[in-house]
Amino acid sequence: MAEPAQASLHFLDWTMLVLYLVGTLALGVRFYRSQKTTKDFFLAGRSMSWLPVGLSVVATLFSAISYIGIPAANQKYGIVYMMGAVAVFLCIPVVSRVFMPFYHSMQVYSAYEYLEKRFDVRVRCLASGLFILWRIVWMSTAVYAPSLALWAATGGQIPLIPTIILLGLLATAYTMLGGMKAVIWTDVVQFCVLFGGMVLAIGFIIARIDGGIAAIWQNAVQEGKTNLFPGGFGFFYSNDRVTLVGVIVASFVGHVGFYTVDQVTVQRYFTARSLQDARRSFWLNSFANVSLHVGLAFLGLALLAYFATHSAPESINGTPFKDDWRYPYFAATALPAGVAGIILAALYAATMSSVDSGINSCTTAFMVDFWRRLKYGDVSVNAIAESEEQSRRDLVTARILTVVLGALVTVVACFVGQLGSIIVIAGKLVNGFCGPMFVIFLMGMFTRRATPLGVCIGAVLSMLVMWYYTFFAQVTVNFLWTSTLGFVVALLLCYGFSLLTGFLEPATAEQLDWTFTAQRRKWRVEGGLEAERRKSFWPGMVCLTAAGMAKVFGTVLAEGFAQSARRSGSFPGAGQGLDQAAGIAGAATVAMLVFGVIGVLLLIDTAVSRARGKSPDN
Repeated sequence: MAEPAQASLHFLDWTMLVLYLVGTLALGVRFYRSQKTTKDFFLAGRSMSWLPVGLSVVATLFSAISYIGIPAANQKYGIVYMMGAVAVFLCIPVVSRVFMPFYHSMQVYSAYEYLEKRFDVRVRCLASGLFILWRIVWMSTAVYAPSLALWAATGGQIPLIPTIILLGLLATAYTMLGGMKAVIWTDVVQFCVLFGGMVLAIGFIIARIDGGIAAIWQNAVQEGKTNLFPGGFGFFYSNDRVTLVGVIVASFVGHVGFYTVDQVTVQRYFTARSLQDARRSFWLNSFANVSLHVGLAFLGLALLAYFATHSAPESINGTPFKDDWRYPYFAATALPAGVAGIILAALYAATMSSVDSGINSCTTAFMVDFWRRLKYGDVSVNAIAESEEQSRRDLVTARILTVVLGALVTVVACFVGQLGSIIVIAGKLVNGFCGPMFVIFLMGMFTRRATPLGVCIGAVLSMLVMWYYTFFAQVTVNFLWTSTLGFVVALLLCYGFSLLTGFLEPATAEQLDWTFTAQRRKWRVEGGLEAERRKSFWPGMVCLTAAGMAKVFGTVLAEGFAQSARRSGSFPGAGQGLDQAAGIAGAATVAMLVFGVIGVLLLIDTAVSRARGKSPDN
């Protein structure tokens, strides 16, 4: 095995990085003059089409945490970690059929405005406050990740803390200047950069390894990374082991939370011109999300094969070398000048697309749910006609708050690295918020027994319980199950305390009018489901096409590996290769069934919705 290469960046790499950073700042300046009102700053004037909205959501959710963490996690746990992508498609009915029309009918700025209508101002402020805290922690982790990557890629030549500060300042600057429109369009550019960087890295590794894709897979088989059931069928572990069930369930709860109650994502749907555009953007987001997830998972296996024949340093400046650093280290040592700069620019793109969105959404939540609600008494921004002077004052306040939040995120990011690997940090800090936040909305939408006091007590206690078992208890919670257990604990506590406090503050008829059932009944009476009656058949057809492609591609790939294994009878992993070929064929069949069932259900749902639209009773 060759000695570890000296990590360094060429002048051309630095040029690529600087050009990218200056370009993002220029986009913020480009949209500065078009920000006349808070509606422009927070919602881009509700003028965005489905394509930039969908790509923006993908870029936002795929921060550097994912861009570095997913390849590292697949090197450590194997392809079982990739199966979390399946949960994205399981979220589609919940998001597009329940939450999207529900939010769209209210025409709000903040998702948490709904909670005051259903409960009271206490629940609204609690949920909005939890979201702001949640996102500050998440953004801090996202800033830390690429800064650490650049530090590792240059062999420690670039100091970590100054890099964090520089990245935080740049992301804050263009967000403050350009508002939501700048955020969305820079996210589109950043999606292209991070996707392109991933493809370049995979291509160069395949070219560097003798045998290409087959050699990468054979190495993964030898390392035991292709087993879909590494931990058996168990659910819970007190360490960082993973199981197939755990990955899918945790991914489903986490994605549903991100897509339905996270202001960062929901605010994107508010910028869409129509409900149909919002749904199309979500479909685009789902397929792009899965494509990125699968690509990064394969990149992890490719890096595993590359470092099987190329040594990595044992430590950098006295710090033990981590799996999280393999990707940027490979970029700095193995790629031609300029290409490494593109890869590192992709890391910055993944970060900035998350930080800019988070800062803008936190600013929106604070301005709408605290500043305007408590200062002016506005239950909803849309309930009043803004004066030009008030809107201008609020726009200045929003920009000042953006700078303050950006500075806070940057300071917190300087201390995140003390908590462990990137993917575990995300699981511990970020997912602990997701479950309780999701439960607050579920209680309001789907049960008439929920009370404001019971929901507040249950949500706060559930977060305290989860954080205790995550960080302080002798038996800690596995990082995958943080969001799921948080959801279960919050559901039990919120419902239980609502039953206990129901006699103290019974729900009024006006509050119960904001349950999902009541609102859906109202839509039908007022014809608010017209958009659903015009639903397209294309999502179902896309799923059926994906089912066929999965089966064909899986069968061809399995047959190729089987033939390779038969020809290499003396190869130590040949027997396992045949087993893995059968496993690939089986996985392709499962994928075909999953996509096929989803496609059929979507087609039936569309047909039923169109039939209702033609019915005189509707």
